[in-house]
Amino acid sequence: MTWSYATHYSCDNCTERFELMQPLNTCPSCGGLLEIQYDLDRMKVELQPKLFDSREPSMWRWHEFYPLQDGTNVVSMGEGGTPLLPSVYVGKKLGLSKLYFKNDALMPTGSFKDRGFSLAVSFAKELGLSRGLTYSSGNAGASFAAYASRAGLDATVLVEYLANPIKKAIIGLYGAHTATLHFESMTDISAMLEQAVRDLGLYQFVNFINPTRHEAMKSYAYEISQALGWKAPDLMIHPVGTGGGIWGAWKGFCELKQLEWIDSLPKMVAVQPSATGPIVQAFKQGARHAEKHGDPTQTIAQSIAADAPIQGGRRVLNAIYDSGGFADVVTNEEIIEAVQWLGNEGICAEPASAASLAVLKRAVSNGFVQPDDCVVCVITGSGLKQPSVIQQAIAESQLKLNASFEDLNKLLTELWKETIRLEMIWCSNQAL
Repeated sequence: MTWSYATHYSCDNCTERFELMQPLNTCPSCGGLLEIQYDLDRMKVELQPKLFDSREPSMWRWHEFYPLQDGTNVVSMGEGGTPLLPSVYVGKKLGLSKLYFKNDALMPTGSFKDRGFSLAVSFAKELGLSRGLTYSSGNAGASFAAYASRAGLDATVLVEYLANPIKKAIIGLYGAHTATLHFESMTDISAMLEQAVRDLGLYQFVNFINPTRHEAMKSYAYEISQALGWKAPDLMIHPVGTGGGIWGAWKGFCELKQLEWIDSLPKMVAVQPSATGPIVQAFKQGARHAEKHGDPTQTIAQSIAADAPIQGGRRVLNAIYDSGGFADVVTNEEIIEAVQWLGNEGICAEPASAASLAVLKRAVSNGFVQPDDCVVCVITGSGLKQPSVIQQAIAESQLKLNASFEDLNKLLTELWKETIRLEMIWCSNQAL
């Protein structure tokens, strides 16, 4: 059995090809971003969807679609295979009959980053690397630290000064070396890291600078399409910081379409905070390159508070344009409301995750989403990592009682009186 159908790297800019099994970050020739290519013609002949039905429900079910060559190098904690939950609350409020939530808050370290780092750390292990570096606003650092620890990789995480203390502590808990990173703009970080690749040859795990991480995000497309009976949704909504999630998912859907496993492609929808939103700004201007925009300190959506995407966010913008999708921003107030609504779905989402629902509500009101559209909102991270926002969204109950039956009976009578009244009306109607 062929473990992987990956063939080589190709550069987005100069299109030069490079042999796969070498520790490359950006293109050695021009500094452009590298993309991993696959023998899709051979895959079309040798693979069928039913092959994957009996496999373990994790992202590694789809290992043929990743660059890892040897399964013994897999570093896994059960990532992927998260539920695609049909809406029981929000869909009714918005008049949508086919709304789903892809709940990656249930991942091992509590965020969708585990998909990317399981693959990237596994690939680094296969390449024989012993150390690595990334920067993070919190979730990526925690994920990298955890998987690196499992692999015996010496991990260093530069943690943004804006990251909340809980996320910082979790990174340290998993054993990484950490340092607080101060900067004026995300462009400063990108320039620093790209120079480190050129001058130090330092292998990095930063999204897109590392050409492997976003490959794991293709598993969104595979899992969602399989759950929908090998059909793509009409829209997939994804929060965007650097944009590895939305780009990887789009690449995965395109692969499935080329393999003829699905017959249509979804519109890809990017959401960013109104305080920043460089991708949205570029989209509204019809541009294919995003410039620095906004103030990351003014949003509660820390995980997507990026004022300048890596290399202009061209891949993210290409996914939006090529799919016929769109990009929009949401405010802190809209995000908090979405956090509350998701609670009624049984989902505790961090603000960046809830932004996907917030932009859906706006899109419905603007007529961009129709009642019978099949929509998937990606929940990228757990609200337990940003508990202060959960406390802000949901006030503590002021109801009190003593430990006595009389007080309990009084409380329940008060809480349930409306329910009891409605039940009595229903019973009366049934009797008629």
